[in-house]
Formats: sequence, C-alpha cells, structure tokens
Amino acid sequence: MKLRSIFLSLSMIMAIGVMAMTPFRTHRFEQFRVLPGRENAIVFFGNSITNMFEWSEALGNDPRVLNRGVSGAMTVELLENTDIVTSLHPAKVFIGIGTNDLGNPELCSPDSVAARITAIVKRIRRESPQTEVYVQSILPSDNGIRTLDAIRDTNAKVKPQVEESGAVYIDLYDLLSGIVSKDISYDGLHLSARGYALWLDAISEYTGLKPVFGTDITEDNGGIDWNSFGMRNTYFSAYPVASNDILILGDEMIHGGEWRELLDRPNVKNRGTGWGYGGLSMDKWIENTDAIFGANGNKAAPAKIVLYAGTEELYAPESDTGKILDGYRKWIECIREYAPASTTGIEILSLIPRNEPELDSTLTIPFNSALAKMAAAGDNIGYIDIYTPLSVMEEGKSCANPLYVSDNFLTGAGYTLVADILSGI
Repeated sequence: MKLRSIFLSLSMIMAIGVMAMTPFRTHRFEQFRVLPGRENAIVFFGNSITNMFEWSEALGNDPRVLNRGVSGAMTVELLENTDIVTSLHPAKVFIGIGTNDLGNPELCSPDSVAARITAIVKRIRRESPQTEVYVQSILPSDNGIRTLDAIRDTNAKVKPQVEESGAVYIDLYDLLSGIVSKDISYDGLHLSARGYALWLDAISEYTGLKPVFGTDITEDNGGIDWNSFGMRNTYFSAYPVASNDILILGDEMIHGGEWRELLDRPNVKNRGTGWGYGGLSMDKWIENTDAIFGANGNKAAPAKIVLYAGTEELYAPESDTGKILDGYRKWIECIREYAPASTTGIEILSLIPRNEPELDSTLTIPFNSALAKMAAAGDNIGYIDIYTPLSVMEEGKSCANPLYVSDNFLTGAGYTLVADILSGI
C-alpha cells in the first residue's frame, strides 16, 4: 500500500511536469469558481467529451445539471481542481476522464491513470461525503496513440478501485463502440448527437432524468463532417427551441461560457462552437443556420438571439474586414428566415479586446464600430458594447484589461462582467 502511494505521488509529479495548463483550460477552471452553483446539483466533470455537450439542455433544461467539462483535461488537472465540484456539495457527480492521459506518451500507464481516477473519487468522497459519485468508463478510441487494449486494461483496473472507494462504476465501453467505427463520431474520439442519446439513456437510471431526444433524430452537421465543430452542430440540430428561449451563438468565447448559469436563466441556450481561440468563418455560420434553427421540426422562433462572431477571420493574416461584414449581413438574413424581426430580437455583441493594443486599434475597434452601424441599420437589431468595459488604456492605446482577459480568453471575472452586461437581454 505504501509503495502504491509513493507511485501515485510520483506519477502526479511527473504529470504536472510534462503538461502545463493551456489558456483555454485555465479560463474554464477560473469561470467555474465564479459560478454560483445549485442546490442538489448533478455535475458532469471531465474532459472535452463532457465539455462539448449541453447536458442540462439535453436533460430537459433541468437547472440542477451543471457542466464542468474542460477540453483537453487530464486526470491530474481534475485532481488539482476537484474543489470546483466539492465546493458545491452536489447530489451527484458523473466523472468522465482518462482518455487524454492514454493519448499522452508520458501519462499513458493504465496503472497510473486508474490510480489518479481513484484519487479523484477519494477526494470527492472526503470533501463532500453526501455526494453520490459515478465513474463512467473511458470510452473506446484508437485516435492518436490511444489503443483499445490500453483503454480496456485501464477500465478493468478502475472498476474495482473506485467501487472500493464508494463510487458507482458505469460501463459505457461496448455501448459506444460506434466511436471507433465512426458511426457515432467523426474523429474516432468525440461523439455525435446519436452517441450522446445512447449515453443519456444508459445513465438515466442514475440521473433520474429523461433526455429530450433519442437516436431517431436526424443529425444535421452544417456541412462539417470531419471534426468537433460538425459534431457540435449535430447537437444543435437535436435540441428543441421554444419561443421564450434566448440563443447565444458565436465563437469560442461563447462556447466557453456557461451562460445559463452565468445569467441564471434556464431558457438561455449556448450555441457557441470552437476550441482554443477563434471559431467558425462567416460562411460556415451561414451553413449552420438550418441545423440551429430548422432541423428536426422541433424549433420555434426564439425570443432573442445574441451573436458574437468574426474572430476566426478578422485576426487571420491578410484579413478582409469588408468580406467578413458582408458575411455577417448574409448570416443575419439567413437567421431571419427562421426568426423574423416581428417575433425575435437580435443583439450583436462587440468583439472582446485583445492583449495586443496594435491589433485592437487597427482591427478590433474599427470592426466593432462597423458592427454597431450594421445593427443600427437593421430591424429589431441591437448592439451591445462589451469591448469598452473589458478594456484598459496602455500608453495611449486601448487593449484588454488583464483582470478580465488573459491570453485573449475571458477570465472568471471577465465572464461575470459580460454576464452582468447581458443580464438585461
């Protein structure tokens, strides 16, 4: 037992040494620490496979359901940040972690991965003893250096260890074998909507909640059939939309925000997409319109739509601002086919400030001014300036206030500030 403890400690030290947290992961963990939480919460805690899905929305907009997924996260990061779960003292937590460890040559030992998953369980049990802990098996994948043998071996080690520690082990491996064949995945790692439908049905006896869509839905990927952007579109195509809903569409800044919690409104629905900085081109947003607003016949025109886009193209080499703005106008025209001005208000958000003053002076500020003019010329379209409150003057130039924006990502304080600004929508 002592040797095992020493091995676990050494493996954690090694993990910390070989992998520093990226700005994306940092801003997710920071945001979680400013969210208010919910009584009797049901928390999904994991990596990108957790992060990229809207669990609450898929489970009937139940406000108790919280997403605490972080793209790229490994076991050591969840162990270091377990307090974001235990501080809530939730009713239930569903853990999904380990695949990124097995995809990392420095961390891929099944013994060490299983030991760290067990350590996460033990910490939750110690700090929040009333919480029911569910450990979901590592899903099948041979993406990158992952092997099915290593995943099966790790799962076999995880099951008895976490059960001995007081958790319930949920075996999803065979159920979601379509990830490897790409029947329910585009990249052999993440899942399309039908994959999550299988998953939600399998854990319904533990969540006590019924999913709002099943495997019979038609998946609309918005013309992207090769990566996580397209898979996220399939979720958008599956989720129903009600007439009192507020849809927030946009790039990573939107996708990275837990807006339903930030605004404390169950009818706020996240339609952001993108990993790391940036997002979709305007052409792709146009192609996504039907998936978001028309697919599966279960979508009404929402009460409000909030738009935040343009980062992918604006900051690219030799960007063409005029072309981006033309694409923005066409996108709004396409949206209006599903959500006319008579029923749905649109709010255009300014882009947030960058950490480079020169880029803000030459690109961000002029682009935001053009967006404001576009909104003023539209019917039932408003413009919300989030740039100014997030910025600061340095040597006579405007740029991101480091309290609110770090490495071009919103901090926890930044998300809180933007949520305050949007509270009136």
